[in-house]
Amino acid sequence: MLRLTVVNDNPELLELIGEILEGNRYATTLIDSVQDQLLQHICLSEPDLLMIDLRHGDEAHHGWEIVQQLRGTSACEDLPVVLCSADIPALNEMEPELQTATGVVALRLPFEIDELLQSIRRLIGRREAPKCS
Repeated sequence: MLRLTVVNDNPELLELIGEILEGNRYATTLIDSVQDQLLQHICLSEPDLLMIDLRHGDEAHHGWEIVQQLRGTSACEDLPVVLCSADIPALNEMEPELQTATGVVALRLPFEIDELLQSIRRLIGRREAPKCS
């Protein structure tokens, strides 16, 4: 079973995404707020894919910076990522960088369930064993 880790500081959205993913037979770890040692919590969940909010947390823990830190480690350098946000101007500003990033899909909130599931399948389907451990 594929393992997905979802990081979001909106408890209602986090719960909904968790239900959707578990209903589609993904083992899901939900991380709901800025935590000390967030990178360690993500790595301990051994994800095959990370879903994270672009504007997660405080200034030191924005989602994209967290992804960059994870990908800076040899264990997670190829970790597929679904980056989501309702901050459309911020996503638009990042679009050139995201277009050149491998294994990253950006979803604008609100998104359709099928759009999320297709993005996950596309990212994981092209990888043999993407574990971040």
